[in-house]
Formats: sequence, C-alpha cells, structure tokens
Amino acid sequence: MKKYVLITGASAGLGKAMALELARQGENLILVALPNEGLDELTRHIKLVYNVSVFSYETDLRFRPNIEALVEWVSNQNLTIYYLINNAGIGGSKPFEQAETEQLERIIQLNVIGTALLTRLLLPFLVKNQQSYVLNVSSMAAFSPLPYKTVYPASKAFIYSFSLGLRAELSHRGVQVSVLHPGPMPTSTENLDRLRKHGWLGQISTVPTETIAQIALQQVARGKRVIIPGWANKVAYWATRWIPWSIREPLMLFMIRREVALSL
Repeated sequence: MKKYVLITGASAGLGKAMALELARQGENLILVALPNEGLDELTRHIKLVYNVSVFSYETDLRFRPNIEALVEWVSNQNLTIYYLINNAGIGGSKPFEQAETEQLERIIQLNVIGTALLTRLLLPFLVKNQQSYVLNVSSMAAFSPLPYKTVYPASKAFIYSFSLGLRAELSHRGVQVSVLHPGPMPTSTENLDRLRKHGWLGQISTVPTETIAQIALQQVARGKRVIIPGWANKVAYWATRWIPWSIREPLMLFMIRREVALSL
C-alpha cells in the first residue's frame, strides 16, 4: 500500500520547495493549499517530472469544518498518511492599534487552531504506521517577542511549545515530532523588499527555501527535535537565550519600526 506525505501551504514558498524535494526523493504526496493558488499546476508538474502519486486538495484551514472535511476526504480515499508537514501559516507587520481585528483572528485561526486541530484529527492515521513523522513549521520569531508583529511570534511560540510537548507524548507510539524554525525567506518580491529594509542583519539570516527544505527533511530523517537552518539563525537563537530582552528590545524596535515606516 502506498504511503503519503501530507503538506499544507504547499502551493508556494517553503511548502512548494518541500513538495518538490520529497517528490525528487520518490515520496507520494497530498498537497493542501488555498483555492486558486496554482496547486493543480504544481500537482501536474510533479506527476509528470517525478512519476509519483500526487493528490491535491484546496481549502482554507482556518475553519474547523474545512479541516474536518479534509480529514474525511483522506479517509474516503483510503489514503495511508505516515508524514504530516504543517507548513501553512500567515503573519504581517503593523502597529497593533492599526491592525485589523480580522487579520489578527486569521493568524490565530491558521497558525494555532488550524495546526492543532489538523494534527489531532490526522493522528489516528499516523499511529497506524510503525514509524511516522510530524514536522511543524514555526519560525525564528518563536524565540523572542517582536514589536509591530506581536500576535505572529506568539502564534509561532505556540507551535514550538506544542511540538515539543507532542513529541514527548507520542515518541513511544512511533510518532516523531520535529519543529522547524526558518528565518527570513525570499519567497516573493514583497518578501525581498521587506528583507532589504532589515539591512545587513536581515540579509545574512536569509536562507533560500530550497535549502531550508533540504535541511529540514534531512534533520527529520535523523531524528532532530528542533531544526534551525543557517548559521546566522543559530547565532540569533543563542542570542535570545543569553542576551536579556531589555538589551535586545531597542534593536528589535529599530529594525521593525524601520520596516513598517518604509512600508507605509
């Protein structure tokens, strides 16, 4: 029986890079993304180039009924899932008092609720395998508060804590949970412009999505718990552990305030 890797947020950016890398390795895929994001085209490309089995499913994972419908579809298709990659997520930079409440709600719904509910509902599929994997995509933002982003790093801190707790709980069931913390990624022209506004610090911490995908999948295969791609991001991680927030706060304020001001 064929086994599948289910990837959310698979139509672009890191999710797409992971889908292509896994297909290159011969893995069968279930790709999930928002409607009208080019998922069908990516599915056809992977089938043609890599000769693996690929299913695509378009939905918005912010909403419980959509998550339940996805899981029901997987069950009806009688698909065996042994690897779940929770990659879908959203963020943004804006003064909190100017942030639309709908956008704040979207971040929490997708990054927090969507990740937790989908993992819970797919867990019965995962534990049927002798060995299965969950890779949750967090962010370097999980390790520190960030002014002008506020809710986003808090949501990614949830994913970090959720992943480590779940790993400890499920390790004896043959389910290995890993959490990935990428830094800035050049996934679009908008992202590139934003990274330039961060100056040299943003540029040295930027790692191509293809490289992040390769590192993440290799580290999962090696049983790594926390995955931080790029030397600059590793340095930044240790800085958050050893340098007090009172010292880091002015630097964060300067960098992100500059980004927001230039964007406006």
